[in-house]
Amino acid sequence: MINLPPYPKAPENNWKGLTLDEIRMRRALVQARMEIQKYKLNGQMENMRERTPLFGGSSSLFSRITGALSFAEYAFMAVRLLKLVSPIFRKKK
Repeated sequence: MINLPPYPKAPENNWKGLTLDEIRMRRALVQARMEIQKYKLNGQMENMRERTPLFGGSSSLFSRITGALSFAEYAFMAVRLLKLVSPIFRKKK
């Protein structure tokens, strides 16, 4: 194949690869970066949970409502919901 002017000749490949120590150092570097990203992501999630009034933490609206209701009240609401929804799923003849 002819090597035209815009395509210079490829340099000779003198690279013999990485040593075992270089591979270990790169692996350690990648693992350290992954741990840092996990830490940052966890911090961002906690920050978002604190700012969200509906689902955020123990003082959220959702946790206050669920804490105020007893098991009997949940059962009562489930029965009422089933009575409300059941006519929708009945077959018409």
